[in-house]
Amino acid sequence: MPADGAASSGYLVRTEQSNILMDCGPGIAVMLTRYIHASQLDAVVISHMHLDHCYDVLPIGKQAMLPVGKTWLVDTDGKGDFHGDDTDRRIKLLVPRGARATLDQLAELFPVRTIPHLNRAFDLAYEVIEYERGQSYELADVTITMVPMVHSSPDCGIRIDGASGSLGFTGDTAYNDNLVTLAKDVDIFLAEASLQDPDHTRHGHLAGVEVGRVAARAGARELVLTHFTAPQPAWKEARRADAAAEFTGPIHIGEPGMTFSTPVKER
Repeated sequence: MPADGAASSGYLVRTEQSNILMDCGPGIAVMLTRYIHASQLDAVVISHMHLDHCYDVLPIGKQAMLPVGKTWLVDTDGKGDFHGDDTDRRIKLLVPRGARATLDQLAELFPVRTIPHLNRAFDLAYEVIEYERGQSYELADVTITMVPMVHSSPDCGIRIDGASGSLGFTGDTAYNDNLVTLAKDVDIFLAEASLQDPDHTRHGHLAGVEVGRVAARAGARELVLTHFTAPQPAWKEARRADAAAEFTGPIHIGEPGMTFSTPVKER
């Protein structure tokens, strides 16, 4: 949950040709504006449909429909027209199968009756793609692979591979063998470290020690811990220590605004 000024799950990936947002929980729509305008996004990828991972998808879509530096006209003829360039450019929105119906219900909750276009974010701002678990999708200079995970809501880890590097993000999940596939030889392994002890319930979350074990088995180069259930520094440092018991590489505690770069690989 948001705490101490930090938003929920949301991670901006920038390559030479693409801007990709992985998850967009509460607060991410505001934080995103520090870096880029929503209309500059090429893709938003949602690991699963729990509110702390997807709640800001609607305001981000509405932001994208407000052209940068252009004038938004109040609707005077009932058509809700607006002026601006690139209004046909849509952001690819990758969501789990069946999520489109939920998105439509969300949009219907907050109608803007005088500017009907704003009610159609999931038609006009986004190209909604209900992804298949295990499938890969090409986007300009990267490949996005949805790796099946184990959680109470259908969930996939997100792997991004490109010429300049690779990244694996767990979403929320219990420990499972697909985590090694997700993190195999990645430059950055971004992993939830929600728990002190392994989760044996059906909900599905990772403990720090499990994350470290996966990073070591997979040969990840660097590990970034995120999705903490408590904001206290001592709690976070304890999860880093748990991971360090299994993984000897660099381990970072994810904080708002933190950035990482991947090296350019030999071609």
